[in-house]
Amino acid sequence: MIIAFSDLDDTLFSSPRQFDSMEGLHVAATLPNGDIGAYASHAQNKMLEMLSRNALLVPVTGRRTDSLSRVLCQFSGDKVASHGAIILDADNNIHPEWKHVLDVEVGLWSAKMDELHTAACAHIKSRNLDLRVRIVEDYGYPCYLCIKGDTDDLRQIHPDNFGSVTDGFYVHVNNRNLAFLPPYASKQRAVQFLKQRYQTEFKGEQMYLGLGDSMSDLPFMSECHFHIIPCVSQISDNIT
Repeated sequence: MIIAFSDLDDTLFSSPRQFDSMEGLHVAATLPNGDIGAYASHAQNKMLEMLSRNALLVPVTGRRTDSLSRVLCQFSGDKVASHGAIILDADNNIHPEWKHVLDVEVGLWSAKMDELHTAACAHIKSRNLDLRVRIVEDYGYPCYLCIKGDTDDLRQIHPDNFGSVTDGFYVHVNNRNLAFLPPYASKQRAVQFLKQRYQTEFKGEQMYLGLGDSMSDLPFMSECHFHIIPCVSQISDNIT
C-alpha cells in the first residue's frame, strides 16, 4: 500500500499571488468568504490526481481544521492539521490516542504559551513593531503561538528576545508568519503516530511518500521512503 504524507500550501497548490497568469489554473481552496484562496497549476493538479488515485493521501499541513475543510480535495482518510497538533480520523474526530496526548501535554504547555504571549506583546509594543500576536486554537486546544505582520518587523523577532520562556518551543518561519510550536505541534511526531497505526491497521508492507516545500517539512518527510519536492521551493533553493 502506498501512503503519501503531503504538505499542502506551495506543494500541491499555491496562493493566487504566486502565479503570473491565471490561465490553466485549477481552483484548490477557498477563503472564509467564499473567494478563491489557492490555485493548483497544471502540474500540481496532476500530482494531486495521481496521489488521490494511487495512494492514501494524508494532508500534513499548518492549516487549522477550518481552513483545511475549505480545500476542495476530499481527503478520505486521516488528516494532520495545525502544524501537527491536531490529528483527525476519516470522520473528522481527533484520534482517541492522540487526544490523550493532547490532554496530558497541553496542561504543561498552555501556561508557557500564555507567558510567551505576554512577553511577545510587550516586546512588540516597546519597539513599535507592526506585528500581531495570538495563540492559535483548534478543536478547543491551544496549538501554537503565531506572530504575523510586516516582514521587516518580523525579522526583529528572535527567540533570544524572550529568554528562557521559549525553551522547548520549535520556531517555524514562513513568509509573514513566525510560530512558536510546543512539542505536540510537530508534523514529524504526527506522521510517526500515524505510521504506527498503519503498520497494524493495514495488511502487508507500506511504502511512504513525503511531499513538502519548506525546510520545516524535512523532519516529517524523513519518516518516508521517498521525498517529492517542488522545483521552486525553499528546499530546492537549499540543495541547488
